[in-house]
Amino acid sequence: MGLIFGSLCGAQMVDVEHIMSHHFGHYAPDEVTAGRIAWCRKLPTNWMGKQLAQWQRKRVIRDLEGPLDLTLDGIKLRAFLVDNVSERSFVFMPWRFDALERDLMGKLLPKDGVMVDIGANAGIYSCLAAKRLGQSGVVVAIEPNPEMVARLRFNIEATLANCHEKPRIEIKSLAVSDEAGRLPFYLNRKNLGASSLNEGKSDRRIEVESRPLLAVIGDLKLSRIHVLKCDIEGSEDRALAPFFTDAPNHLLPGCVIIEHNPEKWQQPLLEIIKQRGYLQTHRTRMNVVLQQRRLIKLSEPQRTVRKAVKTSSVTGLAHRESTKS
Repeated sequence: MGLIFGSLCGAQMVDVEHIMSHHFGHYAPDEVTAGRIAWCRKLPTNWMGKQLAQWQRKRVIRDLEGPLDLTLDGIKLRAFLVDNVSERSFVFMPWRFDALERDLMGKLLPKDGVMVDIGANAGIYSCLAAKRLGQSGVVVAIEPNPEMVARLRFNIEATLANCHEKPRIEIKSLAVSDEAGRLPFYLNRKNLGASSLNEGKSDRRIEVESRPLLAVIGDLKLSRIHVLKCDIEGSEDRALAPFFTDAPNHLLPGCVIIEHNPEKWQQPLLEIIKQRGYLQTHRTRMNVVLQQRRLIKLSEPQRTVRKAVKTSSVTGLAHRESTKS
């Protein structure tokens, strides 16, 4: 039996495997919908832009009967806008979806780079990384929710379908934690991206495989990591504290992007990471960024976007650049 979910079309149950069996483009938006999305993505990165984008987003979602096949920023997504906040944000307000973090990742990844995406969700980070990397590059996309794994896999395959040089792609359907075995995983049907090892707002509980990050990296025989992103709804300390305590120096990533959930952490995660030679270079609306070795400068457009997000605070690199200008 295929994966089933009931949030996309109200009470109607939908077969995810059937939806994913159609080629990319099957769910192409009509001209009006495509125009509304394109208009939203060009809005100013301020309060008024946010309000206008949310207004148009409601109009688009109101008329939806399924996912939309969209090509955005060079990647191809079968976007489910009803049940995933991350996809909605990236589609309609990309300046509010980790704009600075995505810019840094792109600058840090060489053609033969390695990107590890913990909590890959629908694969936005993984697809962007895969599109940038060459055939010697590696993307490790880790996602415990079987439903999201199906979407993730489809999006990566669609994104790379016409690429001549494709990186090595490793998709792992498991949770990264401090122990190996089976753990309860709590699904949030209103926002599948908020599903977590922590109970929180859960509609249903499933069991998923869990493994320590160092064991996963060892199985894949990776010798280096350029960028590591971890967004797992408050379990970041369980995933990363053991790794940054025990990992050999050659496996320490050049850049670490972590969803900032200190109120949920049981361990002083940032201090553990800093003890391995990292500096906190950015604190954005949702994330904290730590880097070692070399610092990446921000472009002028990225500084403009950064200032538009009023709830964010800039440290590290942004401060260094502002004092120079």
